[in-house]
Amino acid sequence: MKNKLLLLALFIGFSKAIYSQSTCNTAITITAGTYNFASVNGTEVPTPVCASGGAGATAGYWYKYTPTQNYFVTITTDFPINNGIDNRVHIYTGNCGSLSCIAGDDDSGSGLLCVASFNATANTTYYIAFDNLWNNSGFTFELIEGTPPPAPPVTFSPQSFSNIIGDYKIAVADMNGDYLDDIVSVSSNNIYILYQQNNGSFNAVSFTTTTAANLPSWSMAIGDYNKDGYNDLLYGGGAGVSFFYSNNTGTSYTHFTSGNYVFSQRSNFVDINNDGHLDAFVCHDVAPNVYFLNNGSGGLTFHQGGMGDHVEGGNYGSIFIDYDNDGDQDLFIAKCRGGASTAKINELHRNNGNGTFTNVSAAANLNHPNQTWSSAWNDFDNDGDMDVIIGVTSFTDGGNLYMSNNGN
Repeated sequence: MKNKLLLLALFIGFSKAIYSQSTCNTAITITAGTYNFASVNGTEVPTPVCASGGAGATAGYWYKYTPTQNYFVTITTDFPINNGIDNRVHIYTGNCGSLSCIAGDDDSGSGLLCVASFNATANTTYYIAFDNLWNNSGFTFELIEGTPPPAPPVTFSPQSFSNIIGDYKIAVADMNGDYLDDIVSVSSNNIYILYQQNNGSFNAVSFTTTTAANLPSWSMAIGDYNKDGYNDLLYGGGAGVSFFYSNNTGTSYTHFTSGNYVFSQRSNFVDINNDGHLDAFVCHDVAPNVYFLNNGSGGLTFHQGGMGDHVEGGNYGSIFIDYDNDGDQDLFIAKCRGGASTAKINELHRNNGNGTFTNVSAAANLNHPNQTWSSAWNDFDNDGDMDVIIGVTSFTDGGNLYMSNNGN
């Protein structure tokens, strides 16, 4: 009698094990590891079909998996012990009765075995179901948790602006202080601004100006140097510099030029003398650099020298950065002159905090004799100091340069 009861108990236990994985609602919870079962004999056919081969299965076998963190998960039956077995897997998210495919496979493994992978999100439940489309044989499978792959690269969508007019379509800046970047284009008698709206559209406005003495054939800088809440413009030409400063409502612009000869290459609005007012700096191609100091009322005074004094100029790509972390803006000049001239040696000028600058190029190991046009500064190695990549057009001591700041 005891033997009969034991056999009955074993039979009941075996029947319960089969039933517990026969439907989505009774799917057994699994974690990373290896599993096996004797036969695909569950009563619920996996639907929808997530792998090739189409419909036709009459049974399924169900599991569910909920990761505790993000993983790149692989479900595989590709083991020698499964040779000769043809199986298929479907992987879902959602609720039983309303499932959505996220992965599936039929024959990606060796022979007729399957391998399916997907990005699993922490605390999301996934249903894993095998069916008997090709045969009912049981098999061994493994759930593998791996490191998620990097996010896919950012993609960009083109947007055309047929309503941009003007001869120099070269600037993007927030022109009206609403924290949205606008598109700026200029001509000799007009400033055209496409003001960005909150919905991403643009509203085009044209401002008529007096004729510009110099056009931005070489450079343009934008900044609110008269502090009225609207950005002003600097046009850098081959013979001089023109400024157009806004009125206090941003509805008109007034022209100003010093009349000094400047072969402008790069222009910057920056507080040179640390008095809280934006000044203007202009790289001079054929002479020492020039700058315009702001008197605090929007008046600009011309100065030359003290920030790149080579008699031949050669000044091309000026950029202001705080490379020594002392709170003021220092100057790096990418030098463009070719040939044997020393005007091709790059320059780093440290801001002394009192309106003067010191050339520290040699001490900083940035006095490279390459013909360069530009540089890009950032803390590339995340050590708290600004580093630099210098673009090289033609070179004597290497290609493009990456210089790491050691903080000294």
